[in-house]
Amino acid sequence: NCSECRQLKSALVLELTGKERFRFGYEQLSSMIKEAAPILRRQKQDYEASFEVIAKLTSELNEARKELSELHQLSGESIENYRYIQRENQFLINDNKSLATKIQVLLAEIEELRTGKRPSERETSPEYDLNQEVPLTFRNVVELQHVNQKLDKLVREMRAQHNNDDEDLNRTRFDELKKEHQQQQEKLKETKNQLDSLETQMTSLIQERDFLRLLVSRSSSSQSTSSTNQSVDIHQIENLRDQVNRLQEKIDILTKKNTQLTNEKDDLIRTSNEKIRTIQYELLTARTEIEQTNDKLNLINDEQATNRLTIASLRTEINGWQERHTMLLQIRNKQEQQYFNILSELRQLKDEKASLECRLNALENERKFDSIKYEQIENECMLLKSEIVKNEQIQPVIEKLQNLAEFTKEKTKAMFEAKLNDLTTQNNELCQRIEENEREKELMDRTYQSRLEEITQNLQQEKLNHTETRTKFITEKEKAEQLQRQLNEIETKLNSNTNQKTDYEQQLGDYEKELKMLRVKLDAANNELELKQTLIQSGIDNANQSDINGQKAIDELEKEFTQKSYDYENEIERFKQ
Repeated sequence: NCSECRQLKSALVLELTGKERFRFGYEQLSSMIKEAAPILRRQKQDYEASFEVIAKLTSELNEARKELSELHQLSGESIENYRYIQRENQFLINDNKSLATKIQVLLAEIEELRTGKRPSERETSPEYDLNQEVPLTFRNVVELQHVNQKLDKLVREMRAQHNNDDEDLNRTRFDELKKEHQQQQEKLKETKNQLDSLETQMTSLIQERDFLRLLVSRSSSSQSTSSTNQSVDIHQIENLRDQVNRLQEKIDILTKKNTQLTNEKDDLIRTSNEKIRTIQYELLTARTEIEQTNDKLNLINDEQATNRLTIASLRTEINGWQERHTMLLQIRNKQEQQYFNILSELRQLKDEKASLECRLNALENERKFDSIKYEQIENECMLLKSEIVKNEQIQPVIEKLQNLAEFTKEKTKAMFEAKLNDLTTQNNELCQRIEENEREKELMDRTYQSRLEEITQNLQQEKLNHTETRTKFITEKEKAEQLQRQLNEIETKLNSNTNQKTDYEQQLGDYEKELKMLRVKLDAANNELELKQTLIQSGIDNANQSDINGQKAIDELEKEFTQKSYDYENEIERFKQ
């Protein structure tokens, strides 16, 4: 028995030493976890702060995209306005040509009246120029100017007279219509008053009728009870019946009058509404005619100036929008770079967090398993001690306990050794996998950065091309403005040289030739401007296409990165299992 107790004591001592070693390892692991806890907290805080930064950046990106969409809409509207102005200019050119034909015909008629000769069809055509074959004399020009002044005076007088007549007619018509409207309103008020009085009479008569019916009913009920006063009651009943019949006749008459008055009221309302509608329609037609005449008279003189101003303002607006578009593109590229950097950092933090969480879970599971085993062993030891103290004479139980202790000891040792070997191998494999993943991440970052640099270089090259086309467009615009100034100077010279006879006759042909040459140059400059505008639009389209391609490349890289990270996480989970 003593030898068996000694063996049991030695076994217990060995188990206690194993437990102490297990405690020492457990304390080391807990210390490592405590040391890693603040790092994990910081990483968690950084992770949450990065989410806030991402939310801010996404909001800024959405605002920038909204501004870009608004700018695209404004650019589309400006292009449509520019096309509309071009159409209006073409209409004005056609109107000028038609006016030129009319003026040519009037000049031919004046010449026919002055000389008595009928001009040919070629002379009345708009392409015919008097200065090509027969030069104008000073006398003809002065006479034509006097005639034009007289015609202008007559036209102005006719316009003023026409406007005054229209105003007088409108005023008189409006006053008459006002009077009719007031009369109809007074009639309506009278009819309303009559209707109100008739309604009051009707109500009073109905009340009297009801009262008389009550009296008749009471008298009929009292006939059965009072036979002595029968003759008096009969007379009263007859009188009441006569009164009821009279009241009924009056009510019928009043209802007929009421219906007649309502019909008259409806007729008056209909007629008044119809008259009001006709008056409003006439007023609208008169106003539209007046406005159309005024617009037609003022459009010819105002449209050219307004078109020039609108073209200049639209050009300045287009330039401003293009500059704003470039600025927004730069801001967008910067924000996207910051966004992708933050995403890469967040992914790294996620991976580190996942690995640390896996390690912590494994350690916690092992700790729980070891604590359960330790409790089981302690319980078994306590049972053994109690059984040894109480039952020293029971040897088979002791032998069984010894066998169980040896079996559990060997089993726990084998389990611990196998688990330690598995953990070491898994740790080594995980370290190798983590190193490989880090290398692949570095390669992916390098490729991503190289692609981003290529995209930025392409964008910068397209911006330079855009600036070059813009400078060329500005130079061509300045040339066109210089040509326009020369035209204006020549026109002023033509207007100033009307008083000089000999100079006018000599320089007319030269000026006309110069005008033709300048018109040809202006047409060429306008064609060049249109070509430059098409080039600018194509450059903008190319820049937008490059932006789209860059965004697609970035999306593809993000997809590849997410797929690889997902594969790595699946492999890590598989190794854990």
